[in-house]
Amino acid sequence: MMKAAEIKVDLFKKVDSLKPNQLKQVYGIVQNYLNGLNNVEEWEHLSCIQKQKLEEGIEQSNQGLTRPLLEITTRLRKKYKLNG
Repeated sequence: MMKAAEIKVDLFKKVDSLKPNQLKQVYGIVQNYLNGLNNVEEWEHLSCIQKQKLEEGIEQSNQGLTRPLLEITTRLRKKYKLNG
């Protein structure tokens, strides 16, 4: 099994050899992973009602009960007579 220092060197070599577009993809993957670790902790600090509403939204999305953002913003701009 590799030690931490060996893993870091191996990762550095692999990342250093990537093309710019590949580097951006790997960076995004790493950022998503690290942000995901924080999100678990943040979830634990949400209130019960916040968790419930998020779970309801996910369930609605899974059931296909969503609308495109452009449709919603257009309707709200028209309803409240907003420009932009």
